[in-house]
Amino acid sequence: MKNLAAWGALALWGLTSLAQAGLVWRPGEGWVNESSGETLSASDAKEALQLAHNLESKEAYKAALDTYRGIVRRWPLSTAAGEAQFKVGLMLEKTAEFWQAYKAYQKVVDKYPASQFFDLAIERQFSIGNLFLAGERQKLIGIPLLPSMDKTVEIFQAVIKNAPYGPYAPQAHFKIGLAREKQQKWSDAIASYNKLLDKYPGSDQAPSAQYQIGYAWYQASSQPDYDQSAAQKSIEAFQDFLVRFPSSEKVDQAKAYITELSSRRVQGSFNIAQFYEKQKNYKAAIIYYNDVVQQGPTTNQAGEAKQKLEMLKTLSGKGSADAKDKSGPSVDLSNEKAEKTPLL
Repeated sequence: MKNLAAWGALALWGLTSLAQAGLVWRPGEGWVNESSGETLSASDAKEALQLAHNLESKEAYKAALDTYRGIVRRWPLSTAAGEAQFKVGLMLEKTAEFWQAYKAYQKVVDKYPASQFFDLAIERQFSIGNLFLAGERQKLIGIPLLPSMDKTVEIFQAVIKNAPYGPYAPQAHFKIGLAREKQQKWSDAIASYNKLLDKYPGSDQAPSAQYQIGYAWYQASSQPDYDQSAAQKSIEAFQDFLVRFPSSEKVDQAKAYITELSSRRVQGSFNIAQFYEKQKNYKAAIIYYNDVVQQGPTTNQAGEAKQKLEMLKTLSGKGSADAKDKSGPSVDLSNEKAEKTPLL
């Protein structure tokens, strides 16, 4: 019995030593010690998994990656396969191959949904999405590259699809909105925030989503290809935010944006009014000066607009009277028209 225990200990020491030296799985050869070329046949997936763990603990991530992949290939239906596939993703993360890691985790979700690593795989996908959103460089054929926001969105969409009622789904919707904002795709961003509010109204992310709708419209309102309606939509979104989430820490900032946008709209109407006034299109100028008074009655522009209105109404009335004098006396053509109309 003692001899048997001694032999067992010696065998375990031998396997551990080989793993630490760089043991990898090679199809057709089995387990091979890269440093010596010596082969070792692992009797089962559990034994192979232990070897991979040893490599990982020694931070031999590339060798561990090959070993975990070998386990999945050789024992795809074993209880160790789910963990091995998860560890494939983890080793890829260790070597900054984040996109490949995301896809490796997706295989855990697709092929091993009953595995205890299912939820962990989705959690890691969400973390990779955050790295992409923050601009973390990934490796493509050994060359570090900045990730695209489209790939960022794809990762978060996968998180939502994999677990639509999971803890990361509302956050993933919010992150998609942020990614679209980085692309200046304001409508797409707002659509994602609205989905979050529709599907998860009680989520912790709901206040941020409503606020961000206002902010996305705010950013859009400063773009030359967006009209003044973007500013109004931003104001309305921020007002909704104040009503729905009055205790949010972002209330003061929302109020500041409303004030800024309102002031911007007042100034815009005032500038248009001045333009029409210079063109002597007094009726149009009056419309926009009235708009200034209605939008910002307490602003400096409103005070000046009121003075302009008094002056322009006089000019507009005088212009109408002059036009009437120049047209000559008015003639009532009703009788004449009646006389020329044949009786039926």
